[in-house]
Amino acid sequence: MKYFTSRLALFPFLLVAGTACDGPPARLVAGIADTVIVNNERPVKLPVQVLDSHGSVLPDSAVRFRWNAGMPVSVSPTGVVTCTGAGDATVHASLGSLSTNLLLRCRPVTKVLATRMMNLVVGGPSQDLPFEALDVDGKSVTLLTGQVTIGDSTIASVQGTRVRAVSTGQTGIEMRVGNRKAFTQVLAYKLASTPEGIRPGEHVAVNVHLLGGEMRSWHLAASRENYFIAMLPDGDEQSMPRLTILGAACSPGLGPYTFFCLARTDAKVIVYHPRDVDPERRLSGALAVWRQSWRE
Repeated sequence: MKYFTSRLALFPFLLVAGTACDGPPARLVAGIADTVIVNNERPVKLPVQVLDSHGSVLPDSAVRFRWNAGMPVSVSPTGVVTCTGAGDATVHASLGSLSTNLLLRCRPVTKVLATRMMNLVVGGPSQDLPFEALDVDGKSVTLLTGQVTIGDSTIASVQGTRVRAVSTGQTGIEMRVGNRKAFTQVLAYKLASTPEGIRPGEHVAVNVHLLGGEMRSWHLAASRENYFIAMLPDGDEQSMPRLTILGAACSPGLGPYTFFCLARTDAKVIVYHPRDVDPERRLSGALAVWRQSWRE
């Protein structure tokens, strides 16, 4: 299971804390269901909250901690823990007569990678976050807690571990896990009937559905700006039409079926149903075109 929280989601919690009249401590709350995931390689304080009977957050400086069982882990009396390897331990937290045992799940992350850029269609399906977290041996870490930040929330938004397009344009997305982070770009397209006549700075996507022997083509005007051209799957990539570009100098983009192209003369984009695929099999996808501008 993965847990992600956008930075914006943290602010309501900070604003609520301390706004009610403080009562005596009533309970200790640790992480999620008394489970704390630590992806940091460096020392980090365990997130334990002290609540009164009304659920208001009280100061936590008097809470004391000690290692209890499981994998040996360095835990200071004030709750600073250092995870030097992967494993599980229990930690005892106490404040006067209140106490709880929390499950500490050490999963230190040494690197976060952006696996691709994101191409999203406004009104289309959301996509999984395109990041991978690795441990010291280069193996994938799947038990994570972290923050995801969208540069411009008017263009894209994060819902759990999924990203969806809000409006057309481009922005960045950053994922921070422990003390590591990675960044990639998000392109959001509006649905259109054709990419022909696209203006600098515009992002458009055309839905395509083809049976055997069918193809569709469009002309792109000569331009001093680059075109970014991509074929986006409608679910399974194996059920997506193929793409070819004529009359432009193209190089691979930052993901499969994506290209950066310079068209010094008029170019043609062709989407087709390949001969080696069952002609009765319907192929579906979206042709996405972004005409860059000098200002971007």
